[in-house]
Amino acid sequence: MLRRVFGFLLLALLLAAGPCPALCAEVLPPAQPGLPPEAALDLAVLRASYPGAVQGLEQNAAGCLELVLTSGQRLAYDDGLPRDARQALDTPDLRTMLAQVYPLGPVDEASAHPQPSFDPGRVRMQSFFEALYGHTESQVRGNCATVRFDNHGVAFTSRFGAAQALARVWQRLAPLLPEHPEWLRVLRPLGGTLAWRRIAGTKRLSMHSFGLAIDLNPHLPYWRSEPHPETVASQRQAFPPEILAAFEAEGFIWGGKWASFDLMHFEYRPELVLKARMLNGQSQ
Repeated sequence: MLRRVFGFLLLALLLAAGPCPALCAEVLPPAQPGLPPEAALDLAVLRASYPGAVQGLEQNAAGCLELVLTSGQRLAYDDGLPRDARQALDTPDLRTMLAQVYPLGPVDEASAHPQPSFDPGRVRMQSFFEALYGHTESQVRGNCATVRFDNHGVAFTSRFGAAQALARVWQRLAPLLPEHPEWLRVLRPLGGTLAWRRIAGTKRLSMHSFGLAIDLNPHLPYWRSEPHPETVASQRQAFPPEILAAFEAEGFIWGGKWASFDLMHFEYRPELVLKARMLNGQSQ
């Protein structure tokens, strides 16, 4: 089924006059023959989300698929290794990184109560993001622009349309804010964007290190410190849907939909949003 719908769904999505340039393209990247359906879909969304960075998928000497970047760097797409949830977080391949489908749209009963270890987007291959956005803090900072967000000038990477996407999020929200003073409990105080640091309790770099994430009010529930996790489902459902929709429309995912919840956290992951739209049959 996926083979039949893959081509025309992706073409419809990429040619649609959607709001985010990183999620659209004037020309569909040519399909690579002979790939399994899942790999073909993942390659297509990576090519569309990171134009000019991705060359294709090739088998290595062991017969495992590798993603070849236009720089010549090769990254494991499917190394064939089994992984439990912890191993997936610590040492993923790209297939594992993209495997969980992000649940786009308003919070429903399922996304208010995610299954254990359902954290789409929280599994990240660090070397992939280093190749795209910078290997050092100075490289990342050199790629950043200042974006106006709720009366703040915040640093966000300008690569692959990320800074422009964040600016458009605020352009969507700002005209509505006078009508929704209740949003201030979510938006303020602003937690921040760029910060070169490790994720607490791990050796992995935070997505804030690459200028790809923004935290809203840092007092919102976070799984490591929330004293009343039993209340999180209702807080997910109470999160302003307009704020969530504005971010998702521009290629951001929300940590509030993770089992390891992080309700303040949004990160720019156009490949995950594009894949979810593809599989949902959405063209906008």
